[in-house]
Amino acid sequence: MEEVEESEKPNVLIVGAGPVGVLTANLLGSEGIPVLLIDENPGILEIPRAISLDQDALRILQASGLGEEASKIMPSISCVEMISPYVGTLAKINSMGSMDGHPRLVSIYQPDLERLLRKGLERFDHVKLWSECTYLTHIESDSEVIVKVKCNGTTYRISTGFLLGCDGAHSRIREKQGWKLKGSAYKEDWLILDVEDMPNALDKVEFICDPKRPIAHVPGPGKSQRWEFLLRNGETREEMEKPEKVAELIRPWGELSSMKIQRKAVYRFQAKTAECMGKGRVFLLGDAAHLTPPFAGQGLVSGMRDSFNLAWKIASVLRKEASKDILLSYNVERKPHAKKMIRLAVFLGSIIMTRSRIAAFFRDFLMKFLSFTPARPYLSDLRLKPDNSFGKGLFLKKNTLKNSSISPGSVFPQAPLRLKEGNWELSDSLLGPNLCIVGYGVHPSQVLSQSCIEIWKKMGGRILYISNQQQASEIASNFAEDVTSSFMKFFGGADRFAIVRPDKIVAAVSYGKEVDDTVLRFAEIYQGKMP
Repeated sequence: MEEVEESEKPNVLIVGAGPVGVLTANLLGSEGIPVLLIDENPGILEIPRAISLDQDALRILQASGLGEEASKIMPSISCVEMISPYVGTLAKINSMGSMDGHPRLVSIYQPDLERLLRKGLERFDHVKLWSECTYLTHIESDSEVIVKVKCNGTTYRISTGFLLGCDGAHSRIREKQGWKLKGSAYKEDWLILDVEDMPNALDKVEFICDPKRPIAHVPGPGKSQRWEFLLRNGETREEMEKPEKVAELIRPWGELSSMKIQRKAVYRFQAKTAECMGKGRVFLLGDAAHLTPPFAGQGLVSGMRDSFNLAWKIASVLRKEASKDILLSYNVERKPHAKKMIRLAVFLGSIIMTRSRIAAFFRDFLMKFLSFTPARPYLSDLRLKPDNSFGKGLFLKKNTLKNSSISPGSVFPQAPLRLKEGNWELSDSLLGPNLCIVGYGVHPSQVLSQSCIEIWKKMGGRILYISNQQQASEIASNFAEDVTSSFMKFFGGADRFAIVRPDKIVAAVSYGKEVDDTVLRFAEIYQGKMP
């Protein structure tokens, strides 16, 4: 068989052009990094899979430069209800309103999201997509990864700096690396039924916690809806996918003859994490790294968090602004958080999937009881969902600010700011894709030494001053006005500083007198001395 030495040497080769792979290519492309993206399929799979995103995912799309277009195709979801056939509503989780500048929960049609992401690639001449191209194998060395791929009968041998496996649950890159998936597979199967053009749009998620047959009912964009029916003991895939069975199941919501079925399939969910998400020059993202049951709507979101966490680190290493050692933090940060999300989904699934009437009775009693206790906010305000924060990683953990919600290893909040021209921007747009020192109440340039500023510039860092309303007229550059006082609340006072990473994770915080020392200590770990 012919083997061709590919003349082009992309800095990053991504296997898998699903939403996580294409998002990663967009993020790297926006950093000017040459990328080759390959996929076995000739185009987008025209079937709905992931059906919801949260504010974290929308913030990542904002960072990719596609947030505005995404908002046009993703309607908000008002709430998530758990309903018992015995006592009615068990829990009603409010998802209205916004968080960090975006709706807290929206519905999506995955093929439309993928089309948007692929259109985003057209912005970058240095990002290429090879369709109908299959990954074969790879060999990693200290200086490169040699990847063999097969396209149209020709085998190409490609040298690249980093290999990213976004190739799904059956990842061949994960298999090649010898990293096993650990966790459990559910014993139960679910019939997934996607329907479009329903007479009325649905704006809430319903979990019908009936021990006879648990059902999930989820809105899609427009008038599309999804049902997930748990199979009973003895029911088979073949039986459940028969039209007469589907008609019986869907009858409480209408006649099957009047509906347009997009997809029907029987699935078995899994709750697993790869024992390693990446090291050296090879990394796993999305379903290649973790498999999440759908009950918390976090499967695709976790993959997008992987992408946001890793892309900027690779770009910084390739630009020689950071040590390659910072890439060790990807597995350290992302794997524990992905496991938290899986545990949340498993917990919600255990509530929804109860099939014993006695267990359901005690469940209903407990949930009703908790609704009259201080635990109620956890049931009604999405507080069950773990924050996107880390215990270990690329940040200075010990520094803290009194009376502040901004802490190292957690997400830096987003709020609107007013510029000197009078227009408004969400704060992430001003932070940009770089490391950024944000000063509240005092301009960072007024407290940083010149030598420290020079070090900061070599790291690709920038500076932003957020002023309170009284100070706005005094400032000439790199400032924005905190008209809503949101950042006053977040920082807990003036003369406070935060180093924010490009993925909007707080790398360090300090008071004014400590800024120089904080920057120098972060520069040390940025050069590879992990805390």
